[in-house]
Amino acid sequence: MTRTRVVILSGHSLFAEGVASRLRQHLEQLELLTVDSGQSDALDRVLVAQPAAVILDAGDAGEAAPHCSVDKLLRSLPSLKIIRLDPQYSTVQVVTSEQRPAGEVSDLIKVIQPAG
Repeated sequence: MTRTRVVILSGHSLFAEGVASRLRQHLEQLELLTVDSGQSDALDRVLVAQPAAVILDAGDAGEAAPHCSVDKLLRSLPSLKIIRLDPQYSTVQVVTSEQRPAGEVSDLIKVIQPAG
């Protein structure tokens, strides 16, 4: 079975550490790497890992921005899923990047209102 590589980008919050601990119980399915969001090389470490997903604690998201912003992650790894965990509201927000050519306003409208 192929394991999915996941990076936990953390400022070492207790919540993120708890999530990492729980995910480690599923190492037959997941390959986990924890990257300290406070380190200046955080973005480089995530890019080298080439993960399928990055997990952020919503509380850490602001701290991660200077070194590893969501925008930079999605620009560098367009197929990446960014999962923001928000324990306050018991929610998970999944951010993905979809890139399409757009030279006209009609192209933008097709993204906003896909045919369906």
